[in-house]
This record gives sequence, structure tokens and C-alpha cells, in this order.
Amino acid sequence: MRPRDLYISIILAIAIGDSLIIFSEQEDKLFFANLVLNINSSVAASLAIFVTIKEKDKSNLKANIFLVIGLVLWFAANLVWAYYEVIEHLMAPVPSLADVLLLSAYSILIVRLYIEYKSLRKKPTKKFTGAIAGIIAVFLAYIFSLTLDFSVVSTLRGQLMFAVTIVYPAFNSVLSFMAIIILYGLRKEKEIEKDLKHDIAWTCELIGFLVIVLGDSWFAIIVLTEFVEQLWISALLLSAHYIMIAGGLLWYIRLANNSYPNQISFFHRIKNSFQRKKKTTITGSVLVAILIIFITESTLFISNHDNISREPNSILEVNSHGIKEVPVGLISSLTGAWSSGGKSIRIAVEKAETDVNEYFENKNSSLRIRLLVGDSKTDPIESMRAIEKLDNAGVKIIIGPATSAAVMAVKDYANQHGIILVSPSSTSPELSIANDNLFRFVPDDKNQADFISNKMWDDGIRVVIPIWRSDTFGNELVKEMKRNFEQKGGLVMDGVEYHAHTGEFSSSLHRINFIMWNQYLKKLSLILENATHTIDPGHIGIYLVSFDEVTPILIQSNEHQVLQQVKWYGSDASAQNMQIIRNHDAAHFAEMINFSNPLFQVNLTNSKAELIEKEIEKKLHGASALTYPILAYDTFWVTALSLEKIVDNKTFDNNFYADVDIESLKKILNATAAEYSGISGKITLNAAGDRTNANYDVWSVAKSDDDHENYVWKHDKEGNYSDPHD
Repeated sequence: MRPRDLYISIILAIAIGDSLIIFSEQEDKLFFANLVLNINSSVAASLAIFVTIKEKDKSNLKANIFLVIGLVLWFAANLVWAYYEVIEHLMAPVPSLADVLLLSAYSILIVRLYIEYKSLRKKPTKKFTGAIAGIIAVFLAYIFSLTLDFSVVSTLRGQLMFAVTIVYPAFNSVLSFMAIIILYGLRKEKEIEKDLKHDIAWTCELIGFLVIVLGDSWFAIIVLTEFVEQLWISALLLSAHYIMIAGGLLWYIRLANNSYPNQISFFHRIKNSFQRKKKTTITGSVLVAILIIFITESTLFISNHDNISREPNSILEVNSHGIKEVPVGLISSLTGAWSSGGKSIRIAVEKAETDVNEYFENKNSSLRIRLLVGDSKTDPIESMRAIEKLDNAGVKIIIGPATSAAVMAVKDYANQHGIILVSPSSTSPELSIANDNLFRFVPDDKNQADFISNKMWDDGIRVVIPIWRSDTFGNELVKEMKRNFEQKGGLVMDGVEYHAHTGEFSSSLHRINFIMWNQYLKKLSLILENATHTIDPGHIGIYLVSFDEVTPILIQSNEHQVLQQVKWYGSDASAQNMQIIRNHDAAHFAEMINFSNPLFQVNLTNSKAELIEKEIEKKLHGASALTYPILAYDTFWVTALSLEKIVDNKTFDNNFYADVDIESLKKILNATAAEYSGISGKITLNAAGDRTNANYDVWSVAKSDDDHENYVWKHDKEGNYSDPHD
């Protein structure tokens, strides 16, 4: 094997492993990033152990032991992060056990590099060393100033978080400095034998260290500049560096007992080494690992291939038994800033699909509903892509989209292409338009704004400081709250409008994720502090409108003492959010500030609601919010019953929707909703197609009655509470 063959093999292995992450669905990237990281790091650590055991040159033993310890600690850190993310679905605390393991590995590997540097016979010139040190020092100073600007160092937790955050780039700087000067020094080495056995292995390892430095620095640069859509690239770099180190170790193992007298004897020795059982075992192990990745990747493509594209081209499929399958779409936030709600909605709709088709079968109806799913990714652009795919698949009635921003992005397309949207969770008043193709089985936010304004006023709040996400949901809800609250004689101050970050953060990035919010929370703290100079804090409230970013906001608010002095209020998007109560710091802060969130009222004790809850718990491996999944369940039933009226009373060919007048279908849908009584009660729609009955509960975080170490969501039956079935 020539060095070129080794490098090609490494590149190929990296391409195979990283393709798992690149080509996986967005909602699965986090899982497969953890999978690839753990596989690659375990392979690298295992090879390092083997090299250390079989090493005959005792002069290398000390350095090899440091490599083993460092790689094992890295592998352990990856396991800890995978436990938090994949098993517990939690944000790892900062600092966490994973941070301790990873930083310990950094320090040990730096010592290993120092040992190698001392053994170099041709060291770099002082001029070259100084130039590299200067460049790295400038980079480190930039990261340090950027991190300090975002950090809070007035509390112990803030100081620890800042220390952990800055230690990473500091260690990265030392690691990259040592790697570069050793690489430069290796070029000066003249002995061919050492080049074969030692230098190529070291080159792979050192380049691998530079790759992880780039991957870790990618976290800081990309996130702190808010280009978080490209975060997944860092996972590719982190997984690649383990393969590079493993490749170097394989080269070292193969050539450890070979000399290099001439080219012919070299290849003969390589050929003979392949015959040795222990070498074959190593090669087989690596090939098996790559094969496992390949098989997993193939399974991924089969199981996660776009389910829309697998649907038949026929808009209505009639099988040999006369069963007619009509497609209905779903656009939900399966990934992105409201994936916690979007995933639950999908599960509830899939449950409704099963129940509806069982209902049709039991009554000998020829109709069946086939669900086609699109992911809005809580992003307007992706929402457009989702509706275009569903339109191309022949769908003319869609459950969703789930969020108002997504609905805003696709509503014109729906109107122009004769597609009916029935959203169970979009609430922006800006979308209350008569005679369009949008129905919403939830009241618009004028009702919620009125309710929360009354709640705050009754609590003695006279001044409100809002902090909200900058989209149609946040903007309209804050605008309506301000109008209602100021009509009562209160004051709504200029608050903090933020641009929500998209994408999921990995545990290894939480040190960056948390401090990102300090730029907004510092501004909020300053506004509040100025207000308390003239106003009693007991009369001031903070109004937070957010999606899943509510959890890091609440966690990081612990570092701003002034924010703990007033009551906080939220919206329906943060009510029942399970990430809040599963994170101790977020739950503790939410309880301390009596975080009160209004949510449309449904009957959660209904037997069907309990079945939906069990289905969600089974598929999401834990409890989740129920209100919007229940509304989505009812939405699917109304849609299916509306289609049944058309199928039973009309003769048509396979082009079902082409023979259906959309305006007639809208009227049928409206009438069906009025006569339907589901888990969420009666559905009365106004001229804009929005639900009119608007009862709300107030949900807040409290310690569990059974276990005071844990937190739960509890609701207060107050305000305009009533039984939705009355």
C-alpha cells in the first residue's frame, strides 16, 4: 500500500460515514451525527489501544499511552452527549460530564504532541513558529472578545459557562499550534524508514487534530454570527477527524515490523502482512464497521425516503375491491423551532388516519384516506417546498401548516392552486381573511391577547415589557396584547424583538447556544432595571412569545438577577412545553417567576385524548403537549367526514379532486365542522374560517406532588373556563 492509497481510503471512509449525516432527513441528522461520532471514535480508540499493546519500540510507549487515554476520553464524551440528546432528549448542562471528559482529553493530547515535538531532530525556525503563534493568537483574541461580549460573568454559573466556553478555543489554539509546527518539522526529517512507519501515521493524526479544531471553531464562528443553518457541517468535520486518526494508526500497524530497503521488498512485506491472522482481523474489523455504516445508510434511505414521492400519481386510487383512497396532506413542523409541537401533531393525525379508516371499514364505506406528510421545518421557504410537493402529488386539502409563519408563506399558493388549508394551531390575526382557502380550528390570537391582558391586569401588572420572536405569530400577538392592555390604562414598553435561530443545537454546542441569548437578555435586563427606578417590580410583567427557544431563554435568564424580580407571562406556544420541565434550570426559573401561559381549552380527560397521549408518549419516548395534537385529531376527522359526503354522493373517475368544486368542498367542510363534536368540543367557525368559541386555561410550572425534585405543568381553572362540551 502506498501513501496515496491510504489517503484515498481515508477520504472514501469519510465520504461513506458523513453521507449518513448529509443525506439523512433533517429531523434525523442529530441522531445519525451521534451514531457516526460514536462509531468513528470507538474505532480510533480501539486501534490506539491495539497499537499500544503491540508496540515494540518502547520509546514510543509513553506517547501512545497518552493517545489511548485521549481517544478513550473523547469516545466517553461522545457517549455522554448521545445519552443526553438521543435517549433523554435533553440539553446537557454547562459544564457537563462530557465537557470534563473532552477538556481532559484535549490536555492529554497536547502533552502527547509536546512529547513528539521534543523528539524532532529538525525543529521549525523561530520565525516560522512566531508567525504561526501570532496568527493563532489573533484568532483566539477574536473568539475571546466575542465570547466575553455575549457572556455574563456576575454569577458563579455565568463564570463557569464563560470559562468552559473560552477553554475550548484556548485548547484548540494550542492543539493547532503544536500540530502545525510538528507537521512542518516532519518535512525536515530525512530518514526514509521513519517516514514510512512514523511520519505518515503522524501526518494523518496531526491533520485529524486540525480538522477537529476547525470543527470546534466552526461552532463558535457560525453560531455567534447566527448562520446556524450550516451547523450540521461541524458534525461532518468532527466525525472525519476520527477516521483520519484511525487511518494513520492502521498504517502504523501494517508497517510497524517492516523496513524499507527497496520498493520491491516493501510491497512483498505488505503482501505478506495481509496473510497474517492478526492483520486480517484488524482489516476485517474496520471493513465490518464500514459495512455497518453502509447498511445503516441504505436502511435510512429506504425508511426516510420522501413519503410524498412514493405515493401513486393517481389522485384517487381505486383497488380491485372498489375501495377508493383519497389523499389528504399534512404540513407540520417536524423539525426546527417548533418541532416539539409539530411532531406531536403528526402522531395525532396518523392516529386519526387509522381511526377514520377503521370507521369507514366498519360501516362498509368504499372510502379510505391516505395521509401524505410534508415537513415545514418551521421555515417559510421549506413550507413552500412542502406544499408544492403535495400539490404535485394531487392533494387538494391539507391539514396545517402548524405555524402562522408557515401558513403565511403558503396561503397565496393555496388560493391560486385551489388547495384548502385546515390548520389546527395557526393563530395569527393577520390570517383572519374572509373567503380565502384557510380554515383554522383554533381561535385567532385576538382572543388570546385579550385573555392574557386580562390575566396580567388582574394580577396587578400595570407595565409590560415584551420579548418576542420576529415573525407573524410573535408580531401580531404582541401587537394585539399591547392594544388590549393599553385600553385598560396600562403601559407596554418597547421591548426586545429577536430573530429566532433555526435548527437543532447539539449538546456539544450548548455552551455557545446559551450565551447567544445574552445579547437579548442583557437588553431586556437593562429595560427592566430602568423601569424599576420609578415603578414597583410587583407591577411589572415580562411577556415572552417564543417557540422551542423558550428553554434556553429561561435557562440563561437565571444569570440575570433583575429578571427574577418580576412575573413572566407566555403564550400558547410555550404552554405545556415538555423541554422546560425536563430541564432543571429552565423549570426552576419558570417556577420562580410564576411563568403563566394561556392555552386553548380542550378536554384532556377524554378517553380518546388519553389514547392520543399514550401514542405520543410511545413514539416520542416521553410526555408531550396534548392540546394541539387533539385539535389536529379533530381536524382530520372533520376533513375525512367532509370527503365522505362527496364520495358517497358523486360518481367520478380516478381524478377525484378535478370533479370536485373547491367552493362546494369549503361549504361542506364548514357544515361538517358545525355538526361535529369531537374531543375539542363544538367547532363553530366565523366568516374568516376561524373558530369562535375561545376558552383558555392558564398553565404554569410547579414542583411535582409525588417527587419534589421534578417539575410538572399544572393548569388553573380560571378566567373564562368552562366545559368545552357545554
